Amino acid sequence: MKNTILILLLVFGLFACEDNDSYFDASIPQENVSFEAIPGGAIMRYTLPENTDIFAVRAEYEDYKGKKMIKIASYAYDSLVLDGFNEARNNVPVRVSLLNQGNEVSKAMEFTFNTQDSGPVAFFNDIEVLPYWDGFQVKYKVPGAATGLCNVFFIGTNPMTKELDTLLLETFAIEAGENVKYFSLAQKREVNTIVVKTEDFRGNVAMQKIYEGVASYNVEKLDPSNFEWLDPFSLSVENDNQGFMVGWKYLFDGDVKGSRKLAFQESWGSTMPPANMYSFVTLPYAVNKPDAPKYFILDIKEPKQVSSIRMYGMLNLNSMTKPSVFVTCYGTMLPNDVTIYASNDKDDNNSWVKVGNFYQSLTAAVPWIQRAGDVDGTTKIKTTTELEVVEPCYLTVNFSVDNPPYRYFKVEFNSVFKKIPNQYYENTTERVTLHEVEVYGK
Repeated sequence: MKNTILILLLVFGLFACEDNDSYFDASIPQENVSFEAIPGGAIMRYTLPENTDIFAVRAEYEDYKGKKMIKIASYAYDSLVLDGFNEARNNVPVRVSLLNQGNEVSKAMEFTFNTQDSGPVAFFNDIEVLPYWDGFQVKYKVPGAATGLCNVFFIGTNPMTKELDTLLLETFAIEAGENVKYFSLAQKREVNTIVVKTEDFRGNVAMQKIYEGVASYNVEKLDPSNFEWLDPFSLSVENDNQGFMVGWKYLFDGDVKGSRKLAFQESWGSTMPPANMYSFVTLPYAVNKPDAPKYFILDIKEPKQVSSIRMYGMLNLNSMTKPSVFVTCYGTMLPNDVTIYASNDKDDNNSWVKVGNFYQSLTAAVPWIQRAGDVDGTTKIKTTTELEVVEPCYLTVNFSVDNPPYRYFKVEFNSVFKKIPNQYYENTTERVTLHEVEVYGK
């Protein structure tokens, strides 16, 4: 029955614009029709009279472009959405009539309705384009229902023509509530010109605004030569003997992939080399627990406005020999949950402020450790030449641009991957490893 009604309503829509000398003798009392303004249109609510011949309600009006709109609803409903508007409008004329099953139309009744700004227009009522690390951020707040798309552009160098052009960064669906979109640009400038353009789902442009002179907080990797990795709980394994080469100093030696270990292995030819790691590893049970706090403190020696901290894992080297302080499956020692606090007085417990967190589910389809040691046999790297061309694997903890400069960063490893699918060995003692740490800021 429901499908039959829909088919009949479609037929009515096809013939709705035709003249028809046969009228259906029915009407709705004025007081039985009301309109509620909504974003991009209005809801027409109605109560039909007790007339079993009424089959549908029809509303005819013009949208914001002057296009004739006809909306038809079954007698089984009590409301009809009148859409097709962007900026808010008042007193939009609408003709309301009734239809019977013979496609006869009643005499039209005249009404008016108001609309609210549509989602693509309301988007600009509460928007800020602000500086961000190596780019900018778009903060917006859309109350109620949200519709439409937003296109974000910047004025930059077109890689094809080598001339200035308006370049699209992203198109995204506008979401209700408070939202932030972050954009870091490969083309670094001190200030940027940003173009924000919204459109409805029909592809019509609703509104466009240009934001000039948006500062960019351009960052770089900070020099780690004086960094210290403080160890209040004496968890770091420090051993520079052959067959080990582990300690916190290797976190800042510039090797983000495992180059030193692979070069050392290759230098021994076909002979089994000592298991030198040139890396950082902890004693058992270094994971932070509510009832047993554990953490490290990164001292960058002077207050800096830090944008992010990267933590690297060693890549999946072929014949990856490891000393006894490592568990059999290297990847199970890498963290999936990290919290970072900052302070300028490491001895004042009340001065620490939470500035960032990284979390990835243990069941993530493609975890950040996918190409790390012992995780996936298909990612094995056999030679230095192969190692040079692949990207490193790392997690990133991002910080707000609103943070002041800080010197000390407390690092809590709240969880490690511990058990990896298709791997027999587990990190039951919750040792933690990292291969390199990089700090970015200005």
